[in-house]
Amino acid sequence: MRLVLLTDICRPKQWKTISTKNLKTEGYPVYGANGVIGYFNEYTHEDPTILITCRGATCGTINVCVPRSYVNGNAMALDNLSPKSDLNYLSYYLSHRGLNDVISGSAQPQITRQNLKKVKVPLPPLEEQKKIAAILDAADEYRQKTKALIDKYDQLTQSLFLDMFGDPLTNSKGWEVVRFEDVILDMQNGIGKNKSFYGRGTKVANIGDLYPSYSFKPLKYSLLEVNENEIHKYRLKYGDLLFVRSSLKKEGVAFCSFYDSNEICLFSSFMIKASPDLTILNPFFLSIQMRTESYRKYLINAANTATITNISQPNLKSLNLTLPPLELQNQFAERVAQIEKQKQQAETSLVKAEGLFNSLLQKAFKGELTN
Repeated sequence: MRLVLLTDICRPKQWKTISTKNLKTEGYPVYGANGVIGYFNEYTHEDPTILITCRGATCGTINVCVPRSYVNGNAMALDNLSPKSDLNYLSYYLSHRGLNDVISGSAQPQITRQNLKKVKVPLPPLEEQKKIAAILDAADEYRQKTKALIDKYDQLTQSLFLDMFGDPLTNSKGWEVVRFEDVILDMQNGIGKNKSFYGRGTKVANIGDLYPSYSFKPLKYSLLEVNENEIHKYRLKYGDLLFVRSSLKKEGVAFCSFYDSNEICLFSSFMIKASPDLTILNPFFLSIQMRTESYRKYLINAANTATITNISQPNLKSLNLTLPPLELQNQFAERVAQIEKQKQQAETSLVKAEGLFNSLLQKAFKGELTN
């Protein structure tokens, strides 16, 4: 497959940046480093154009703007695309290739026009490019629809909670309000790196295990050998809630999920465990209450904001909760369990869809997809 220089088929350009204070609430969409950041009464691009994030932590990310858009200087626009190159094909290739090798700067990563001159693109005939792009479009549409379905299941769970119990902060249904410390049996930070747990392969829950479901099971084995005298301090039990203790992103702190298993598993120092009193609390109900939109804001406001946002045990213990009758909590959990089954099927489909898409990407740029 013929290789050409990227700069031979387009003209990378950074356009003038619009100050944030000059952005509008309506008009033509303005694209910054990571997509639309506002609107303006003028546009720089009549047609869809490939954009490369050229500054900051997400440097090298590929986006495509919609027709009649303004492109800010934090994104490099690949203007004047050659009629011999298909926009969708080129977008897929650049996303697949990655641009880490042309990023410069340490304190502030950046991509310059000069560095983009090093990038080469495989360029088959235009009709073949379009065929490749059409196949990848179909595979991408399938995975995007599956992602959207998973989001709808989450929205359905949230809607069901609000319908049955109302907003937990305004408490319009008049449920009993309790402090978190009054309905838990134990609270503890996770195992630190200085503990002598090495070698055997005990499972240890980490932050990544908590997303995206309301409950979780441990995903990976660690390289930890359990000290039998201390395992009881760090072992999770069914129904234990785990909270993200600290996060570089404010929105991530105090994210909550509950342990839906009975197998041996410890938890890392990045998290706080709270063991609810299961005679009055259903952990499924509680984890969803703590992940409603209003309660998430309540949790984040309770956190300590510094370079790294963190939440402490005293912060959590002082929180208020609504406490409907356990029978009603259980009814809710049973209904959500059915939704979660459907969601898990969609998540399995998404794994297959991602695998299919990535397989097609690999074949596409080896010249194997259209043969």
